[in-house]
Amino acid sequence: MRLILVDDEKGIVDGLKKMIGRYLPECKVVGVAHNGLEGVKLIQKLQPDVVITDIRMPQADGLDMIQMLRDEGSKAKFILLSGYADFEYARRGMQLGVQFYINKPVEEEQLRDCVHQVMETIQTDRAKLREVDDLKQEVHSRKQESALRDMLDVGSENAELMEELLQAAQLPTDGASFACILLEFDGHADALKEMSFQQVLCKIDLALKPYRGVYRFRYSGSQVAVVVSHSGAIGYGDLVHRIKTLKEGVYRDLKLSMTVGIGTVQKRAAGISQSFEEARYALSYKVVKGLDTVIPYPEIMDLNERSHPVPEELEAKLEAGLDNMDEVECVGTIREIFRWMEGEPSMSPAELQLQCLNILLSSVRKMSFQQLQQNDFLGRHILSLEGIARFRTLERLEEWMIQVIRRMIAFKLEHNIPKKKDMITQIKDYLSKHYNESISLAELAARFFISPYYLSQFFKQKTGDTYVNYLAQLRIGKAKELLEKTDLKVYEICQLVGYSDTQHFARLFEKLTGCKPSEYRRNLPKL
Repeated sequence: MRLILVDDEKGIVDGLKKMIGRYLPECKVVGVAHNGLEGVKLIQKLQPDVVITDIRMPQADGLDMIQMLRDEGSKAKFILLSGYADFEYARRGMQLGVQFYINKPVEEEQLRDCVHQVMETIQTDRAKLREVDDLKQEVHSRKQESALRDMLDVGSENAELMEELLQAAQLPTDGASFACILLEFDGHADALKEMSFQQVLCKIDLALKPYRGVYRFRYSGSQVAVVVSHSGAIGYGDLVHRIKTLKEGVYRDLKLSMTVGIGTVQKRAAGISQSFEEARYALSYKVVKGLDTVIPYPEIMDLNERSHPVPEELEAKLEAGLDNMDEVECVGTIREIFRWMEGEPSMSPAELQLQCLNILLSSVRKMSFQQLQQNDFLGRHILSLEGIARFRTLERLEEWMIQVIRRMIAFKLEHNIPKKKDMITQIKDYLSKHYNESISLAELAARFFISPYYLSQFFKQKTGDTYVNYLAQLRIGKAKELLEKTDLKVYEICQLVGYSDTQHFARLFEKLTGCKPSEYRRNLPKL
């Protein structure tokens, strides 16, 4: 503890210094003043924890000094040196919040006990402040994570909503670059237990420490999303290198294997969702690149550019058959695709194998992480170049593809996964019953055994609105009903419709209705 002594009698000051040095080794006298005005300047400069001051001094007495320091916001604790005749001074001291007094002449035991009491008070106050700060930080982190999660899922085309979410996330955007990363840990959803999860977050922070901002959180099951921001440019090669080093360190120290997709660097915050879509897309190519790999998005683009693309109409036809679990349609389409491949004599066996994977990827990419984990047939030994390498002829590849497609349809039927034409209806029905819960796109996708990326695209295609915007409209609609039919306070309604941040709720309400929640209630027609 840092102490300052203020007394106009040098002998008392010297005596206090000796006693403190002898009986209070945890304290250090950092300064001495001999009148109130001198004390004010010294205390403002050195910001001590404790001040022991006489009451009666020239220029400004001890209480005047305390008053001036309190007016300036000083947080120091004061101990008054007072005689038995100084009762009026003591009463004024209490009004100033002074709790501690030492009677003159000062005795060692009294000084030690009084300073120890002050130290305990200071430590208790600091502990309370830390609790408040920790709580504030936790609330801020939760709000930021919620906004970031929505930013990742909302889609890059919704600029207006993106601005709202950027404001809620409090991300610095001036002159900044951004990139997104998606980590997926090998194993089931429990692979990241709470302790190992915190250790992984620490590893991420350490690996990406040179960047100005690193925001990371559990995205879904065994997936961790990372948003990196930096003032100026982000070197993509350096970012990929750091992620590879992170992957090696996580396996070495935590014995966790992970596969990583890395999106491209974006020069504006509105591109964050695009970079995340790219990271998610890159990660889906683990069936080509293998597990326990780092997959930058540009590598996937290069891979696709080198391959012979199957006609889009045939891919769309296969996709429709899978979505509606029509085995006859799917098998027929596979036959058509292979007849087309027979007409491409320049394709090598390796290219044929890769082409089969690319055909399946359009379907596998729609499957959720949980679905892939549960479907053993679509595990690492089937959807991999090593697995396909066994089939060197078109005929055997064709039969293998049909077998995979049949297994995918059987899995969907076994788990009661809705057909494409029914899925949006079921999702809307689920949201109408659970709108007041924290429902991220990733969590919703896992519930319906579909990948978040595909759900985001499909939802927008079928409803004309993003998932995030649809949920916001639903919640605000429920909030309007509560404002109309109840006397609940705005913050209570905010929580009842699924929001934790009242300010964000009020801004969103005003944006979607044109007025604040309180104004909406005030303008309701009188019955």
